[in-house]
Amino acid sequence: MRIVKYIFLLILLAAIAVSVYIGTQNGNFDIQRSKVINVPQPILYNYVDDYKNWEDWGPWAEEDKSIQYQYAGKTKGMGASYSWKGKDGEGKMNTVKTIENDSLFQKIYFEDSEPNDIIWGFQKTGNGTKVTWRMKGKMDFMMKFFAFFSGGAENMMAPMFEKGLKNIDNILVGELKNYSVTVNGLTRKSGTYYIKQTLTCKIPSLNKNMGILFRKITKFTKDNNITVNGAPFAIYNKFDTVNGIVTFSACLPIVEEIFTSEGSDIEGGRFYSHLALKTTLKGDYSHSKEAWDKAYAEIAKHKWLENKSGKYIEVYKVGVNQTRKSSQWVTEIYIPIVEKPKPIEVPLAVKDTTAVQ
Repeated sequence: MRIVKYIFLLILLAAIAVSVYIGTQNGNFDIQRSKVINVPQPILYNYVDDYKNWEDWGPWAEEDKSIQYQYAGKTKGMGASYSWKGKDGEGKMNTVKTIENDSLFQKIYFEDSEPNDIIWGFQKTGNGTKVTWRMKGKMDFMMKFFAFFSGGAENMMAPMFEKGLKNIDNILVGELKNYSVTVNGLTRKSGTYYIKQTLTCKIPSLNKNMGILFRKITKFTKDNNITVNGAPFAIYNKFDTVNGIVTFSACLPIVEEIFTSEGSDIEGGRFYSHLALKTTLKGDYSHSKEAWDKAYAEIAKHKWLENKSGKYIEVYKVGVNQTRKSSQWVTEIYIPIVEKPKPIEVPLAVKDTTAVQ
């Protein structure tokens, strides 16, 4: 029994010694990994910026299938946040600063520990983007403990960073390659009432501003109990490639005509049924230029005339609100076409049989 007590005492002393050693180690760490991914800079930036996408590429989900995610009202941009619970504990993350298409600055909290910093950098390189994922901060005792038995913080965390970047590469490149453009032909675009918000901006910031406007008018419909009657769409009023300017309206179809108060930046509108060339893009919206180009090539082929005073429309039948897989997004493009005038029917002359011979 005395030997057992001595062995137990030695084990206890060893555990105390290891704990003291771990506790006195420098807890500062700074780890980063980079990868070149063959997608445009804005696409990669926007994908990482949205916390809802982290479920798909996060390497920790492969280690812990029980992880549960919770999202706040805002999941992208400055002020976005989300939290999680898993077998190894819980945590949360929030975005504290963004530089569009360039960098993201985030804070990550594990349990009740002090936050650590996460910094993302996006640098255009050739036909792709070099993305850098960096995390720095100070480890608490438990992180020091795990790092000690993993061979250090670098060995503990760096493989997760590498796996995460590889997952992003596989998802984005695979999704972007999977798309199709179909020129459906002439059709009658049905008319509708709608609410809209209009903006003029630089063409590179179109997608960002489109999202902002759709969120505003969606909130407007909910706050005012307005029934939305179909998929969201955009009307392009001006697309000036020479000066890099676009004027567009983000729109939601509604059942009845509405009138907003004077000075409101949200207005009611209506367009009537009209002839249009329909083209369908299935896949990521980054291929929209190809879809528009094919549509215009079809117009030139048949020598149709555009109705310059008509509505140039994109309908977002399936988008990010339905699925995060961009290969499944469906965008319908409608270019207004001048209708050929119907020939006037002249009645055939009828011989008057009552005339005097």
